[in-house]
Amino acid sequence: MEKFDTEIYSKKVLKTIRKYRLVENGDKIFIGLSGGKDSASAGYFISKYVKENNVKCDIIGFHIILGDFIPKDVEKTARKQAEIFGIPFKTIELKNLGIDMEKISKLPRPVCSSCGTIKRYLMNKIPREMGGNKLCTGHHADDFIVFFFKNILGGNISWISKFTPLLPGRNKSIARIRPLFFVGGNENKKFCDALKIPYIEENACPYISIKKRIDKRREKWYETVESISRWQPNFRYQMMNGIISLSSHLYSNLTEPKECKICGEPTDGEICAFCKILKEIK
Repeated sequence: MEKFDTEIYSKKVLKTIRKYRLVENGDKIFIGLSGGKDSASAGYFISKYVKENNVKCDIIGFHIILGDFIPKDVEKTARKQAEIFGIPFKTIELKNLGIDMEKISKLPRPVCSSCGTIKRYLMNKIPREMGGNKLCTGHHADDFIVFFFKNILGGNISWISKFTPLLPGRNKSIARIRPLFFVGGNENKKFCDALKIPYIEENACPYISIKKRIDKRREKWYETVESISRWQPNFRYQMMNGIISLSSHLYSNLTEPKECKICGEPTDGEICAFCKILKEIK
């Protein structure tokens, strides 16, 4: 088995942060820590870059607690990660916001889709309301390559304009930074293992039986990316550069988001997907 080179991996991530100016003086960055390997890797490198370059900015780790049905180990692991990185840690509980995942799971729409909508909504709204100007996520090259092909197949070409290491803020949408843009998910796992950074390995979702069919299809996509990378070593890097090039051409065609008529948050339609979900469970 080929030995994992943490130095080469680290250089790739730190180069992305530096080249695309993901971190600057005066920033207030919220890092979404799910307890997993990807967000842990992102959090580690943002914190490392800030300390080593003496950047005058604030970094806060935050975690969304979906409900009592999620094992406590998930929050504990995310909290431990923030402690290792030396950054403050905040939690947001859905039940304190009047959001009941049990009710949402019974809606006709796929529970994974609803959950994703809720998390995206809160990961924009909460940091912004707390003075944040950037949100750091653990999305990596494999994610974007899979998203790219799925959007091409689905005819959602405009979405590709958002596939960049730094997605600028627009209207009420805060900027997104993706330090792992040029590395794969398997690399993140190997890095956390090498540095003994704790992370949740198993899927803690109680709706796993519903997710199985989705996850099998999802796994096939990621396995394909990993397979191509084995016989085409520069596949991820070349693919991501191609995506950035296409994204820059498409970005100018993006329309300004509207404000949801109910909550005032950014949306492409009249009413945002989050408010539509809440409306269905009332």
